[in-house]
Amino acid sequence: MQYFYSSLLTLFVLIAAKGVSAQSTFKSPDSNQYPDEFVRGYAQECMQTSMGEGLVEAEAKQLCNCTIDKFQSKYSLGEFKQLTAASVSDKKAEATLVEVGQICFEEILYD
Repeated sequence: MQYFYSSLLTLFVLIAAKGVSAQSTFKSPDSNQYPDEFVRGYAQECMQTSMGEGLVEAEAKQLCNCTIDKFQSKYSLGEFKQLTAASVSDKKAEATLVEVGQICFEEILYD
């Protein structure tokens, strides 16, 4: 199970590092809605990682949707990218990312 969480952390770091960094042309002042291109890239990487860790497609999709929704509700795109970059060397940032993955994973398991 710990390996799965490490894989999720790796996923978050890869997505931010890859710079799936499309800029939104319109963003309401109160919205943390990430650009569609970023969300698609995140979903693709997340699905591959999750299914590679043994989740069936439906579970992987739930997990990926849950995590991106939670990140969007908490962090702007810039904040999310900073958090994932920091997680490489900062245990607190790493724990923050992994916690979201754990919450979502438990929601899928116990739903």
